[in-house]
Amino acid sequence: METNNVSVEDLGELGVLNDRNEHVKLSTLWQGTPALLVFVRHFG
Repeated sequence: METNNVSVEDLGELGVLNDRNEHVKLSTLWQGTPALLVFVRHFG
């Protein structure tokens, strides 16, 4: 199994879609308050 180390700063640079379907940097979603990121892997 391969392990990749990624910093919070690196994750913050990723682009995602917000609730209005607008492209934003991930870091803008936790600027005002702490956030918890959960990644779920789907098998099937």
